[in-house]
Amino acid sequence: MNKKIQKRNLYIVLCALIFGFLFSSCEKKDDTVIDPNFKSPVLTNPFKSKDTVFTVSIAPVISLISAVSVDPNGGGDIKSVTCKVLSPDNTLLATIPMQDNGVNPDSTAGDSRYSCAINISNLSCVLVGQYSIQLIAENTSGLFSNQINSTFNVVLTNNQAPVVSRLFAPDSIAIPLSGVTVSTLSVFALDSNGYCDIKRVFFNSFRPDSTITPNSPFAMFDDGNIADHGDTVAGDGRFSLKIQIASTQTTFGWFTFKYQAEDNSGLLSNVLIGRIYIYRP
Repeated sequence: MNKKIQKRNLYIVLCALIFGFLFSSCEKKDDTVIDPNFKSPVLTNPFKSKDTVFTVSIAPVISLISAVSVDPNGGGDIKSVTCKVLSPDNTLLATIPMQDNGVNPDSTAGDSRYSCAINISNLSCVLVGQYSIQLIAENTSGLFSNQINSTFNVVLTNNQAPVVSRLFAPDSIAIPLSGVTVSTLSVFALDSNGYCDIKRVFFNSFRPDSTITPNSPFAMFDDGNIADHGDTVAGDGRFSLKIQIASTQTTFGWFTFKYQAEDNSGLLSNVLIGRIYIYRP
């Protein structure tokens, strides 16, 4: 009886071994394993020749030199090193290939120090403020390095304050018996350094007792959004805002409105003053 049990157990073991062998021989080989030897390049020691670029508003030029050290890091040859320049509003202005060929501005060929000259002159209006430089490398295996970011400032040497003029506003507004009365206030703003140098246009309003109204200053818009702001044409230099006088208005008399513009350097324009008589009919 024991011999029969032993033979039966041996048979079960042999069947399991044969089944396992057949199953494992039918498994698909996994070829998707990534080679752990692939390595990304490494960027270090960034350089820029200027922290501040001084230019003028007429035919402005942004000019400086950028360089960076590139270590292949055992991951293959370097395919490209790129320098990108972005304006203060995050607009991409230029994508410049960097070279290690010993040709100016690069000093020594083959020393793994890549350089480029940044010369941007195709600007119809230059934004003053902080610009960004982004440096990145790619190797022949398609792997990208770390990205190095740096900044520099652009300053206008001939900067002038903006000017506001030509106010469009009603002389008086009647308090409605119900609901609200909507009126549009508009003013023109001009900057001799270019339209893009106008950072904001706004007004402060003052009650008849000369106290400032809540939520002042109020931003005005040149966006062509007539429904929300009362502005008819975007980018024409006319800045507008809708105001509402509700039937619940309890203060009436002469309200004073003081209009101003500010440029990107923080210079304020002249103050344009208007007055509106708010009355209950």
